Amino acid sequence: MCKYILQYQPSKKYSIEREKHLLVLMEKLRLNLVLKQKKDSSPIQVYHNRQFPLNDLLDIFYPLFHADYPDNFLIHMIRTANHIFCAYDPSDRHPIACALVNNTGRQGLYLMLFGVRKSSQHHGVGTKLLERIIEWARFYQYTFIYLHVNAGNYKAIGLYKKLGSRQHEYLPNYYKDSPKENPDGIRMILSLQ
Repeated sequence: MCKYILQYQPSKKYSIEREKHLLVLMEKLRLNLVLKQKKDSSPIQVYHNRQFPLNDLLDIFYPLFHADYPDNFLIHMIRTANHIFCAYDPSDRHPIACALVNNTGRQGLYLMLFGVRKSSQHHGVGTKLLERIIEWARFYQYTFIYLHVNAGNYKAIGLYKKLGSRQHEYLPNYYKDSPKENPDGIRMILSLQ
């Protein structure tokens, strides 16, 4: 368990009220670190733009999207992605979730493909991966992330909404070339400002 040590050395430069204010801020910071540590207690590690083996990525995406995209198109999406994020379970060193992200050229990002291994779904893995992507995007001052999702994929829509995305546009027949029961799509946008 990681311990955070915050020490405060009083200074003669500041008034007593200023010192009290700093102590309150330091306590809030300490509590935030403790809460973050508890929240992040799962052993998942998220990596960005490593030399991920193609087979590791396909192990995530193929079972989830093989009916929607031909193999060669999945490989093309992986090879042309500007950013690849993968969540790993350190106990077995295999990815359990991955995301392909592209720059839009307008201070934004497009979440092209996002998938969590079926055996790892409903354990917070998707939330954690998406939170890391959002955190990274804010750090690099991107202003928005947008994505497309099938209108019938309620689990994914719920995840995106939970993390702040909103429906921007309903797209009838967006997935008409896929075998999806409902071919309608939704464009969602997450503002990072």
